[in-house]
Amino acid sequence: MAEKSFDYIVVGAGSAGATIAANLIERRKGTVLLLEAGANDRDPLIHIPAAVGQAIPRHTWPYAAEPAEETNGRVLPVLQGRVLGGSSSVNGMLYVRGQREDYDRWETEFGCTGWNAGEMLRYFKKSENNESLSGEFHGNDGHLRVSENRYRHPLTQACIRAGQQLGYQYITDYNNWRQEGCGFFQAATINGRRCSTSVAYLSGVRKNPNLSIVTDALVERIEIENKRATGVTWRRSNARHTATARAEVIVCAGAIGSPKLLQLSGVGPVDALEAVGIQPKLVLPVGENFHDHMHMSVNATTRHPISLYGQDRGLRALRNLTQWLLFRTGILTSTILEGFLFADTCNQGRPDVELHFLPVIDSFDDPVGATAGRTHGLTIKTGHLQPRSRGRVTLRSNDPNALPRIEAGYLSDPEDLAGQVRATRLALQVLEQPTLRAMIDEVFNPACSIDDDAAIEEWVRNSSKTVFHPVGTCRMGTDPKTSVTDLQLRVHGIANLRVADSSSMPQVPSGNTNAPVIALAEKAADLICEAA
Repeated sequence: MAEKSFDYIVVGAGSAGATIAANLIERRKGTVLLLEAGANDRDPLIHIPAAVGQAIPRHTWPYAAEPAEETNGRVLPVLQGRVLGGSSSVNGMLYVRGQREDYDRWETEFGCTGWNAGEMLRYFKKSENNESLSGEFHGNDGHLRVSENRYRHPLTQACIRAGQQLGYQYITDYNNWRQEGCGFFQAATINGRRCSTSVAYLSGVRKNPNLSIVTDALVERIEIENKRATGVTWRRSNARHTATARAEVIVCAGAIGSPKLLQLSGVGPVDALEAVGIQPKLVLPVGENFHDHMHMSVNATTRHPISLYGQDRGLRALRNLTQWLLFRTGILTSTILEGFLFADTCNQGRPDVELHFLPVIDSFDDPVGATAGRTHGLTIKTGHLQPRSRGRVTLRSNDPNALPRIEAGYLSDPEDLAGQVRATRLALQVLEQPTLRAMIDEVFNPACSIDDDAAIEEWVRNSSKTVFHPVGTCRMGTDPKTSVTDLQLRVHGIANLRVADSSSMPQVPSGNTNAPVIALAEKAADLICEAA
């Protein structure tokens, strides 16, 4: 890379960074340097939907939350994408926006004027290219391709029928601000292939001479002079590089990476910076307000060998791969997280619980080892959507290679524990319905009665894990004492520096976070272009 000066430098090529960089190039706003700590996204496992379990350990930051009493002293992984496309290259691909109330609360409760549901809907529609839905709530001209399931497993269909037997309505559109019900997820896929932001946004601009993409580039600090961001320094292949930004530096490294980089650059709480020998340049609550969605895997074995177990082995694996390569059909087009149920379990007027239906036993992350030796079965991932617990992200040392410390605070608010208990009980109720009762051999995790609150609470503390939806650590707002950026996502007190990603959110939306991050980035791109 010969040029060392650009109009814009974007740190992080994930769901937000790829979206913003592509927008800047398409609108001809100047030259853009896009830096990504991970590798390119050429690994075929990234692009096969059903291979998500193999892609995650290969292309993620191994972040983990510190042990805490509320989760019985366990270390909880909080994996985040480290590859071109970021977490959109390794997630479950589910297209979920959340609820109207989420974004209206951003405005009314957190003072984020201009970020309400009506405004966010504009950007959801702008980013979306939905193959089936249109009209008031959906877009058909955006970069992000949203598709129906190409493969629907009989066990998922049975779970959805069980949801209806429990009294929930079958719905085909859960993104029209009426979320409650059960059905099949739509996914960010194109003809049976993952549609990450690398595919959706960067593929059309990669050859543009105004865009420079550098992978395997670990950004060590933002260069700040006289309270103005002037560029960044990064390391690649044991060599250090610095580039300057004529217009802006835009940080899109996620809810863990963004606060880490700001703190390495001297922006953050005094105690957190001085503890690792960094002289504060600006005091802001960087790293505070960390929160995330928790979930548990409720597991059951089936009477007959009908699940996805074994489909990744031997001749069956070869057959499935051949079908996917030739026709983009079959089992490998499954997102694994095929179906859903959104439910209001506390009579608050909107869903507080989300269930994911999987036609296989979830052994990917098994904190208690309950799935060992099990073969055919199904899993209902169940979790509370509106967590109140808050934590903190701080530096472990001033070494940019060191992973940050995540004091997550999971389950520290009693309401969150109560919500997870309600979520677990709902999943167990689904498994008791006639359709599933005829197919299930044993519900083995949790191995307790649906009415045993104490046993379920203990199981939640032992078995809960994150869904990898961290947000909030550089949240926007109007007061520098409680927020990191203003409502245009500009860092308080530092010119030419923005943070635009999941860390900017004041409160996590009620659902999976990839679509909301992309919508936020689309709005951020408008704000950046308007300021140019």
